[in-house]
Amino acid sequence: MPYRGVIFDLYGTLIDGWDVTQARQRTTQLAEALQAPLKPFQELMERTYTERATAALGDLPQMLRELCRRVGHEPQAAALERAAVLRWEQFREVLSRPREETPSLLATLRDRGLQVGVISDSSSETPEIWPTLSWTAPIQVALFSWTERRRKPAPELYHKALAGLGLHASEALYIGDGGSQELSGAESCGLTALRIDHHPTDPEAHLRFDPDEAWRGRELGTLTEILALVS
Repeated sequence: MPYRGVIFDLYGTLIDGWDVTQARQRTTQLAEALQAPLKPFQELMERTYTERATAALGDLPQMLRELCRRVGHEPQAAALERAAVLRWEQFREVLSRPREETPSLLATLRDRGLQVGVISDSSSETPEIWPTLSWTAPIQVALFSWTERRRKPAPELYHKALAGLGLHASEALYIGDGGSQELSGAESCGLTALRIDHHPTDPEAHLRFDPDEAWRGRELGTLTEILALVS
């Protein structure tokens, strides 16, 4: 059966996101804005990814307040507001810069009549900023873990994306960098999964949570290779 649609991961796939060093720098900036103790705050940010990405800590101000509480810090109202604005701007910057090939690829898929979706593990900033991004126009269905209250590889995410796109699992490709065990999760739901690796020789240039270490399927070097698979 020919493929009629493609579902993408977001961070590390359609956009680069932050590398390990950049992520730590952003966390440092956030701790400084909150005037919170740096090392405990950094360690807590690394431990609470699932909570932040599934709305267990609430929206952005609630999340920052709870993180401070857990490290024994009570931020001033002005500091909390500055930190929330800073965090929103950090995400706005990275989300506004898709990979060079991404906009044209998405437009080509749309023009060829293919269905295009996204499933992303993300905290509240991403779904808030998403509607303001011009490059995302060809994407018909976008699901975010914060909004859906669950992370990949939850089968419900794949099934909901397929239903929204009007596709059977056998008609869809799933493309991701392999974080969140997303590739094995996609395959368990009947999709064909491919891993994209934009930085094969530089592990520090890639930040992934819960990587799909055991997955050994087909890999792509560039997003544009997808076009040959759906032609």
